[in-house]
Amino acid sequence: MRYAVSSSEMKQYDRNTSEAFGISTDILMERASLAVCDEIDRYITDKKITRKCRVLVFAGVGNNGGDGACIARLLKQRGYLVNLCIIGDPTKCTDLLIKQLKICASYGITPDTFSNIRDNKSVSDWDIIVDAMFGIGLSRPVIGSYEEAISYINDSKKERLDGLYVVSVDIPSGINADNGRVMGCAVMADTTVTFNQVKIGHLLYPGCEYIGNLLVRDAGITQESFCGKEPTYIWYDDEVRALLPERKKDSNKGTNGKVLIIAGSKTISGACILSASACLKSGAGMVMVFTAAENADAVKTLLPEALLSTYEDFEPILPRLSEAMKWSSCAVIGPGIGTEGRGAELVRTLFDNYDKDIVADADALNIIAGDEELRSIVSNYATGGKRLIITPHLGEFSRLFKRDIKDCKEHILEYPKDLANELHCTVVCKDARSIVSDSNEKKIYINMSGNDGMATAGSGDVLTGVIGALLSYNISAFEAACLGTYIHGCAGNASANGHGRLSMTASDIVDELENTLK
Repeated sequence: MRYAVSSSEMKQYDRNTSEAFGISTDILMERASLAVCDEIDRYITDKKITRKCRVLVFAGVGNNGGDGACIARLLKQRGYLVNLCIIGDPTKCTDLLIKQLKICASYGITPDTFSNIRDNKSVSDWDIIVDAMFGIGLSRPVIGSYEEAISYINDSKKERLDGLYVVSVDIPSGINADNGRVMGCAVMADTTVTFNQVKIGHLLYPGCEYIGNLLVRDAGITQESFCGKEPTYIWYDDEVRALLPERKKDSNKGTNGKVLIIAGSKTISGACILSASACLKSGAGMVMVFTAAENADAVKTLLPEALLSTYEDFEPILPRLSEAMKWSSCAVIGPGIGTEGRGAELVRTLFDNYDKDIVADADALNIIAGDEELRSIVSNYATGGKRLIITPHLGEFSRLFKRDIKDCKEHILEYPKDLANELHCTVVCKDARSIVSDSNEKKIYINMSGNDGMATAGSGDVLTGVIGALLSYNISAFEAACLGTYIHGCAGNASANGHGRLSMTASDIVDELENTLK
């Protein structure tokens, strides 16, 4: 597990390091700047460049600009030919920047003006551009000389391509560190060097597309600087097997989870097969598919390992479903059941009569969103130890949350927690970066696995099956949802590697679960 910090959290940890541990901001700045210079040296070494390289450092008037001035001085000491350009109102320079500029002057570095750089220097004059204009504090649109400088950097990169190396300090200027938004325009970096903790804006779209190669380097602000207040946001980049609890050696198929998959309808068979097969591949001891009778032959043929219970279109649901509910240890409901008729009856029957854990997805969520009485039942379901996980994509989420999709996407870090609190459940809000929030957890998970090839029919059905299997482990609903989302994305990445993002299917993701979980 790794942390992703907000700008306010990182600033607090910076202060804690100075105030609680006595490490001055000057020392932290020097260490951060040394880390950037080391990466530039590494780039030169890897490229086997032997001549002296010319570096243009753009520094803002804040503390990120102080990093820039410090980097300019350190690079000159290492033999680089350095131009330092201050962008912004010089009367607003912070004390740290002023101190660094005085040190620069002692080493013969005089800041240049952007107008002179723009009008009298050729882009071919630079081998490296260092972007140290804003850092993590940006919250307003980029305008004026900052906008011009960003355009200069990006235009120079387009012209020079691999002949110009662009390095951003902490985060590319123009990216909001708290949500990844582009504040009008942003530097397109080759490498971003950040310090000690990844920032939220490094992970989310569209900001993550401007980062280039993200390097996290130690500047001295370690986890001790949390002072007991850990960051809210977490993410995984671990090997899957390292995250999975150990399976008991004396377990049997009954103790490894008996998952009921309520999915499919008389016109849709694939959803129940995808969800059930993913559940089996993810470690469930036994799986029963409860579906329309029309799907029986498909399930028997394609999934012989699964138990099967069916209902006819003309008969009541409860008598047959009751036996399946008694047999199971948890249930998955929603994929392909339809939003009217038997689909609505299935959802109502399960929530009215079940007393175990539920994973609800797809049509089940749209049914709940359209029925206020059922929504009230669902909001009170996860009591007395029962667990409820819902896995809406952004459209389903917007219907449940009663806000438009654009608004939900803009607030994807906050709204899932609000919905989780309202429904007393765990919410997996599926998007390019899926967000997992839980009513009982302070932490919020940002999923970094997966790719755009997973935006294909049936992919969500696979996820419900994976999470259903994980509920049999001795872990919380939040952990099951986070881990299931991560595993699903890792299998999707393996599928994309094997089949290509354009050609991969949901079945390919199921097939890759085996290798992902080895």
